[in-house]
Amino acid sequence: MKNYYLRIPILFIVSILFSCSDNEGTESTENKKEYLITQVSSIDHTQIDFDGVDNTWDYEYDENQKLISVTQYNPRDTYYKIENRLIYDSNGMLERIKVVKNTAQHQDEYLITHEEGKVSLYNFGADIKNYYYDLDGFITKTEDVFIGFNTNFSNYLLNNEDQLAKVESGVDGEVMYTRLFMDFDKSKPFQFHYVFPTEDFIIMYAFNLKFNGLGKPSTWDYGYFEYDVDNNGNVSELKTFSDVDNITEYDGGYRFKYVEK
Repeated sequence: MKNYYLRIPILFIVSILFSCSDNEGTESTENKKEYLITQVSSIDHTQIDFDGVDNTWDYEYDENQKLISVTQYNPRDTYYKIENRLIYDSNGMLERIKVVKNTAQHQDEYLITHEEGKVSLYNFGADIKNYYYDLDGFITKTEDVFIGFNTNFSNYLLNNEDQLAKVESGVDGEVMYTRLFMDFDKSKPFQFHYVFPTEDFIIMYAFNLKFNGLGKPSTWDYGYFEYDVDNNGNVSELKTFSDVDNITEYDGGYRFKYVEK
């Protein structure tokens, strides 16, 4: 009998690079700015302290704007931080992730391999995590391979505007969970994608990959999204609402911080 490790992924939306200008449909080079994400915080609407902030991810870059670490923690227990240090080879290609925890003598180091159309991450939550991508750099499929047991997978399906419209997830080739995204707003560029734990951001950033083209969805098959923006036009908060049997509920969301490149 197989042991199933299907993980229902969290919804996560993040903007890596943002270009803003709004001048009668034309873009001015002088007004065009790009931003790097520096922090993402999940919001648990059931928590009344820390303004509802739950898990938090801090992103650090070097002087060349290369991502060098991602640190995860919860403000309610900051002792248990997990730092993911990125190690690049002599050609500037990411080859390892060193995971450092606060517990005594606890360090792990994970290997990354890269070939055309595929990046593999070894022993980071699964024995192997594979990322498959097309010629345009869109991630089309991910696999969590538990050797000797099962393989969890997600397929990422785009519409004719390269927007992530559907995600299929399941085990050993059998689709067990599907989510649809609709009504994309392209007025403000925003990188939208679906599964986004720490390792996904690292792989996506390091290998210049993406889950989604231009636009952010207004609705999904069981609800809708609302977005707040900061003074630079970047999405500062995503709010998720479910709408089932005409009952609307706020399900929390995410907050984002940026730095100008």
